[in-house]
Amino acid sequence: MTNVLPQALQMNRGAWLLTEEITECHRDLEPLQVWGGVIWGDDTSNDHFLESHGIATPDAYWKVILKSDRGIAWVIPNNHQATRKRLDDYLVSLDHIEDLSGLDFPLPEDVESQPLPASWIVPRGCDKS
Repeated sequence: MTNVLPQALQMNRGAWLLTEEITECHRDLEPLQVWGGVIWGDDTSNDHFLESHGIATPDAYWKVILKSDRGIAWVIPNNHQATRKRLDDYLVSLDHIEDLSGLDFPLPEDVESQPLPASWIVPRGCDKS
């Protein structure tokens, strides 16, 4: 349901889109669990839909992808700087998302405690559909 909330154009077509492509391509390789949500903040400067629709604009979005033995997590700011090239800047630990969301991911603590050094790649030949 994160896609029904207001998203900055560059974020939606940039970093967030790349997480969707990573998800689709890795789903072809093995089963995944995909979790996502928003981070509400106090930045009211971008709440363009609050008066007309009663919807505040999230300050950031988070996504987690879990495979059988590993996972990856991002917190992506909902702004124009969140481009594809900057996706690795938004990597966080699974523990960080557990703290934000109250979820408990089924992976060993050593896997959950450190963010990955780089995002998973889109495998060559993936049709992204």
